[in-house]
Amino acid sequence: MVSGPELLLASLPLLVAGVLLVGLLWPATRAMPLRAMPLAWLTAVLIGYFAWGMPANWIAAASINGAITAITILWIVFGALFLLYVLQEAGAFDRINRGFAAVSDDRRVQIVLLAFFLATFIEGAAGFGTPAAVVAPLLLALGFPALASVVVAIIGHIIAVTYGAVGTPIIIGIRNPLEVFEEQINEGGFTVVEFADQVAAWAATYHALVGFVMPFIAVLMAVHFFGGEDSDLSDAYEVAPLCLFAGVAFAVPYWVSAWFLTAEFPALIGSMVGGAITVAVLRAGYLLPDSEWDFPPREEWPDHWVGSI
Repeated sequence: MVSGPELLLASLPLLVAGVLLVGLLWPATRAMPLRAMPLAWLTAVLIGYFAWGMPANWIAAASINGAITAITILWIVFGALFLLYVLQEAGAFDRINRGFAAVSDDRRVQIVLLAFFLATFIEGAAGFGTPAAVVAPLLLALGFPALASVVVAIIGHIIAVTYGAVGTPIIIGIRNPLEVFEEQINEGGFTVVEFADQVAAWAATYHALVGFVMPFIAVLMAVHFFGGEDSDLSDAYEVAPLCLFAGVAFAVPYWVSAWFLTAEFPALIGSMVGGAITVAVLRAGYLLPDSEWDFPPREEWPDHWVGSI
């Protein structure tokens, strides 16, 4: 049984990183030692060596293994950012935006299509913050305030985070650590992979039960905080049927994929299937709002709304 002091020691590197990054707003890397992540790593090394008596070669091996894992993750992020800059330099943003604008010029509809469906797809493919890095510039190019672009892009993809980067949180965060308890898991009639898949499936169940409202929450945030003086929450309620339909269209294939396919694909399948269904319904003229909603004129935007790529 793990004691309280041991648990505190094990969590101390995470606490150091959290306090420095979030509390003190230190940058993550560069110029040792006054950066958050090198200090968190050093904390883990000191605890391992002095508190737990780990040999130096174990610490070195664990550090190398951690670096390899980080490089694997960064390679995924690099691909997403590379795609972002290719789209930007090739002028593809305008072409993509024209395609979405052809469905509707209503900002609320664009939030559902881009900040929910596209962001969840990118989260499922790349993860690690790339939905905001890719979708926010697209929204900005469409005429969204920069701050609103970031807010809705971050909110919209929350339901997909558990299965981000092709299931990395399940594979690296759950499946790999559980290999230490393989014997106990086998006694329960599961392999480690099967047990991790069960965790992923039940997580999808809980996510789907509440996550289908995420498109509406993203729209609600945009209307409430960026709608201007003449806007009220009735502007969000007007597209509630569309938001709930989009949420269910995403949640059903998302849940089916988690239970009957694999933990790698729920976010990807949910966003592709749900997005295709929703776009088809909108193109057929259903669920479109009666009135077109937009942000206030640009000259009325506060300075903190404004930004550039």
